[in-house]
Amino acid sequence: MKKVSIIVPHYNQPALLLKCLHALESQDYPGPVQIIISDNATPGGIEDIRNSFPDVHFINAPQKGAACARNAALAIAEGDIVAFTDSDCQPARDWISAGVEGLEITGADLVGGAVDVTVEKPSAPTSVEVFEKVFGFRQKLYIEKKHFSVTANLFAHGDAVRETGLFTNGLSEDVDWCHRARSLGFRLSFYRKCVVSHPARQAWRDLKIKWSRLILEQRTGCQQAWGGGIAGLMRWYLLAMLIAVSALPHAALLICNPAAGTLQSRLGATGVLFRIRIWRCVTMLKLGLTKELQMKPDDPLPGIRFDGSSVKGELCNE
Repeated sequence: MKKVSIIVPHYNQPALLLKCLHALESQDYPGPVQIIISDNATPGGIEDIRNSFPDVHFINAPQKGAACARNAALAIAEGDIVAFTDSDCQPARDWISAGVEGLEITGADLVGGAVDVTVEKPSAPTSVEVFEKVFGFRQKLYIEKKHFSVTANLFAHGDAVRETGLFTNGLSEDVDWCHRARSLGFRLSFYRKCVVSHPARQAWRDLKIKWSRLILEQRTGCQQAWGGGIAGLMRWYLLAMLIAVSALPHAALLICNPAAGTLQSRLGATGVLFRIRIWRCVTMLKLGLTKELQMKPDDPLPGIRFDGSSVKGELCNE
């Protein structure tokens, strides 16, 4: 049986990490497994959790950012296969078995599985939770159309991981890493039977925190790809406008989606859809004004604070 190394970055989510670890220790995979928790300097540490799981490898990754935490774990990963998930995910009991099976059946070098979004109170979800269930993790679309898998659920052969190299901090690291792997000739496939669950964000503030980080990472990637001149800036502005317009066709899909619950739930989620797409558009337009883009690594979930005419990526707890 092939040895599987599981890499889990963590920062200040001890309750969710415990659930993740219990799920990982309950796996039905019969082969050897190496679980690596790479902690991003959680305030107060996680010594109590470390002591409760003596067979798990815990390492410290003081340089902030999930990419840095994954890279620290990659340095000690011993598996023939490397699996990635996040500390706020709960893998299904057959997650490892399904991931290994997916690599074998598809013949791919990398396999991304499904991420099922869960809500705290299924009988009374918030509008943001309904929106998240529909748009939170569209893994099949990401893999087959956009050619990347989120690292919440990704398996890869060890040789593909070693040749692709480390994750890049400050970018959308899962997008960048998967695209680099594909550019080297490695093939990525979707395998629905490989499942983790992820809690939906519940409130508007949670969505803003998520998209503040992603917009900053996207801006960095676009500047690298398009350059910092007028042509690159115009493409960025066009992208911002397209994001706002994209709410129209997606609203129709959402309203007609019975899986999104009652009509009232769907209408509430549609309101969230328009609000977040317009907010993203405005934020991107403002961000385009800055001459220097900075993303401070003091927190894995930075927001954006606008100060007058200057725009800087900074921590924002508002």
